[in-house]
This record gives sequence, C-alpha cells and structure tokens, in this order.
Amino acid sequence: MSDDRLERERAFHNQRFAENERQAQLKYYAAVEAAMTHYRDRIAALALDADLLDYGCAEGDNVLRYASIARSIHGIDISDVAVDRGTARLDAAGITNGKLHVMNAEEMTFPDHSFDLVFGSGIVHHLDVQKSLTEIERVLKPGGRVLFVEPLGHNPAIDLYRRMTPQARTADEHPLRRSDFQLFEKIFSAARFDFHALTTLAVVPFRRTPAKAPILSATRAIDRALFRLPGLKWWAWYAVMEGQKAEA
Repeated sequence: MSDDRLERERAFHNQRFAENERQAQLKYYAAVEAAMTHYRDRIAALALDADLLDYGCAEGDNVLRYASIARSIHGIDISDVAVDRGTARLDAAGITNGKLHVMNAEEMTFPDHSFDLVFGSGIVHHLDVQKSLTEIERVLKPGGRVLFVEPLGHNPAIDLYRRMTPQARTADEHPLRRSDFQLFEKIFSAARFDFHALTTLAVVPFRRTPAKAPILSATRAIDRALFRLPGLKWWAWYAVMEGQKAEA
C-alpha cells in the first residue's frame, strides 16, 4: 500500500471509529444476515485450537468472540484508534491469547506460516487485491484456510448508490469483480464462493417490523433460484469466499 493510500485509509477509518459515522449504512446489512451467519459459523468451525488472524479487526469484536476456542488469535487494523480501543477491551476481558496490532495488511510483519486461518469482513476491497491475497498466502500454514465476506461491484443499482454516497467510503476502495475472484482461485485451492443479497435488499424498509422474517425467507429463496442463472450471481451484493493454502 502506497504511503498516500495508507494515510488516506488510516485517516478515514480513524474518523469513522472516533465518530461512529456509518450508522446511515447499517440498515442495509439486514439484507446480508445470511452471509454473516455463514461467515461466523465457518470461523467457529475452523477456529478450535487454531492460530487465527482477524484481517481488519476493527475494535477486536472477533478476538473477543473466538479467543476462548482458539489457540491464539491476532488482529490487525490500519486504524490506531480502533486498535487502542480494542486492546483496552481485551485487557478488561482478561484475554491472554489475543493481541491487536496496527499494521499494513499488504506488508504484514508476521513470519511465514504463522496462522491456520486468516479471516476478514469487508477488508480486501480496500486493498490491492493481489498484494493482499499473496501476503495472506505467505502467513498461512500449509493447508491453512482463508475466509472473507466481501462486496461485489457488478450490480448497477448498488453501484449507483455508492456513487451517490461517496462520504460513506474511502476514495480507494473497490468492490470486487470477477477478475478478483479468478485471482483468488489462482492463489488458493478448493476455492468456494457463496453469493448473497440481491432481492433480500427488499427487507430493509421492514427490518424493524414483524414482516422482516417472512420477507427474508421469501427473498432468500428467490435469490437462491436467481443465482443459478448464468451471470446473475455476480449481481449479488456480497459473497463469502473460502480457500485453502496448498499442503507442503
């Protein structure tokens, strides 16, 4: 990550954590509940007695969540504000096998073959994808897993909303495209992608009403059918990405 891009990202995220600026966008995440549940369930399944890296840890929520079942868990973030807050939370909770670090995700200081699992939510699209994935592959142990949930950049309606709300994102972020998924498949074996949130976006106006559950159930079924059609899965808002480093 160039020095200029690094500083832009740090400044944006420091302000975000200091002022909690993303409240206006949080309502849309009702549409990706299934993606986040899938993501957290996979982390839990892979975390038992493992060495973990939360890649883009923010204030350490996942370190607190998984420390009790992991052998060790580290988190990195570009925001020193987030890491300072998260470190205080870990100290208050008495976490002894977890640690947060301010670190450039494209040039990590961990030794090769450090982790059984590297995971992150909405982080790779802020980075140079090739540098990021190559660096993740470096720090994974042979046979280690990588798991991410990331936004896609092919849906015209979603991209229009992004252009209308530039203040909600950094100048350098870039939702992932097919070429990024192809790169993931080249670097990691056993790659699997699960796509989420096309018609489920209809739930947003109803997220605090009794209609939420039936609307989500119906639209998830519709999405599953639509994603079987050629090309339509790329119009999803989010995808869960999982892969594995080759065995030695």
